[in-house]
Amino acid sequence: MLTIRKKILPVLAATALVVGCGSGTTPPAPSSYGSFNQSYTVPWVGSPDFANLRRTLKVDVSVNGGTVSPFTVDTGSVGVVVPASEVPNIPPGAPAGELTYSSSGLQLTGVWVSLPVRFPHAVNATGANAPAEATVPVLAVTSSKCLGGGVNSHGCTGAIPHMLGVGFGRGPNRPPTYNPLLNLTEMAAGTMRRGYIIGRQGLTLGLTQSNATGAWTMQQLASAGPPKEGAHNDWNTPAGGFQLGTGPTLSGRVLIDTGLLDMIVEGDGLPASGMVPAGTAMTINVGDLHYSFAVGDRGAQTPIGVHQAKAANGTFVNTGLRALGHFDLLYDADGGFLGLRSE
Repeated sequence: MLTIRKKILPVLAATALVVGCGSGTTPPAPSSYGSFNQSYTVPWVGSPDFANLRRTLKVDVSVNGGTVSPFTVDTGSVGVVVPASEVPNIPPGAPAGELTYSSSGLQLTGVWVSLPVRFPHAVNATGANAPAEATVPVLAVTSSKCLGGGVNSHGCTGAIPHMLGVGFGRGPNRPPTYNPLLNLTEMAAGTMRRGYIIGRQGLTLGLTQSNATGAWTMQQLASAGPPKEGAHNDWNTPAGGFQLGTGPTLSGRVLIDTGLLDMIVEGDGLPASGMVPAGTAMTINVGDLHYSFAVGDRGAQTPIGVHQAKAANGTFVNTGLRALGHFDLLYDADGGFLGLRSE
C-alpha cells in the first residue's frame, strides 16, 4: 500500500515575517543559474488572494490529452492523482495502485501508469503561450473510500480529487521521478534547471538567474540519500520548529504544505491529539525566518485551528498553505535549496 503521510495544518496569520540569525542559510552562487534561461509560468485558477488564502492553489492540467481540470498544487505529497474517467487510453495491464492521505483518511485505488501531464496555459520566458509537459507516473483512480482516523477525517467525502503532488522529502516511496514539476521535457534534456517557484503571479517552472536570484533567503537542505529510482536524489524538508506560548522553542523539521488549510504540530512532551487552545501565542521558524500569531486571533493569515499530533518523528510542524501569505516559495531540486522571499 502506498501511503502519503500528510498532516493537517491551519493557516498561520502572522504579525510579521522576520529574518533571524540562524545558521541554515547558504545562498547558492548566482553562477548556479547563469547558464539557464528557460522557464514557464502557469497561471493560478481563480486569482487567489494571497493576503487571505481560503482555498488551495490550483492550476489547469490535462493527463494523456484528456479533460483539462483544475488540480491542487500540493507540496505535502508527491504524485499526480486523477479520476480514471478523465484519462483516455489507459494501457491494459497497468499495475494496481493505492494511495492514502493520512490527514483526511481518504484511500484511493486505481492503477499507476506513466503518462504525459500537460499544463495547457503555460507561458514561456519570452511571454509566448507554450504548453509545458512532463511524463511521470500517474494514479488513475477508479474507487475511493474514507477510512477515518485523520485529523481532517470529518471532512472526507470520498470524492476523487485532482492532485498535483509536487513535494519533496515525503519518503522513499515517492522519489522525484513522480513529481511533474521536476520532469518537464526541457528538464529531462538538461536545458532547464529543475525547480519551481510558488508566487503571487503563478507557478513558475524552471529556475533561471532572473527568477532565482535576488531577495531570497535560502536554506541548504540535507540530502535524503540515494534515490530509490531515477538519476536525482531527494532532499529532506527544511530545518525549523515552533514555540507554544512561553514554552521552549522546539527544533526539528518543517513542511510548508500547500495542500492543507490548517496546521499540525508535533513534539516530544506535547499532547498527541486535540487542538492548541485559542489565545496561545505561537512562533513558527523556517530556517532563519520566523513569524508569530495568536491562535484564534482572526488575523487574515492565522490558522483556523492548530492540531496536535503524536510525535512520530520528533519535532515537526506542518504550516499549511496560509504560511504563503507571508512569502513566495522556491524549491531548487538540483542544488537542494529552499528559498523564501518576503512579501
